[in-house]
Amino acid sequence: MKAPPTVSKSKYMAGRQCPKLLWCHYHRKDLFPEEDERIQAIFGQGHEVGDYAKRLFPGGIEVERDHWDFDGIVTESTQLLSERKPLFEAGFRHAGGFARVDILNPVGRDQWDIVEVKSSTKVKDVHLEDIAFQRFVYEGAGIKVRRTRLMLVNNQYVRRGRSILDSSSRSRM
Repeated sequence: MKAPPTVSKSKYMAGRQCPKLLWCHYHRKDLFPEEDERIQAIFGQGHEVGDYAKRLFPGGIEVERDHWDFDGIVTESTQLLSERKPLFEAGFRHAGGFARVDILNPVGRDQWDIVEVKSSTKVKDVHLEDIAFQRFVYEGAGIKVRRTRLMLVNNQYVRRGRSILDSSSRSRM
């Protein structure tokens, strides 16, 4: 018997917004257009914000696996838990769901905070569903989650002087 498909966080979120979209992800991928330059630029901006956020968690370890190598991601993430360092893009499975969090930060002896980074300036309902799915998967996989947090862009911030994120005296933020 064929195993049921794994539902990633992105597919889950697509299905919450439009059930037909979820169906197409599994049955009619040919209907999706190629990603254009505009979409690539949006993804690039999100990656840039994520890279800045990672700098706030020094000594963190990136789980570097192919995006769709769910088994490899889970294996590597599980092995890295014992390091008790911030993990970037760690991923786990539970009840047919799969989620990767931007930052999994160790707290105390055996707990973790989930930090989801968004290139947005305000909390949206979709963000809350996003982190709820992540927490469901992580706790179901045996990770003791103390807190889930959203890290957003502060569009009111004005930096004066050198940033703690800069490695030199010149900043490019």
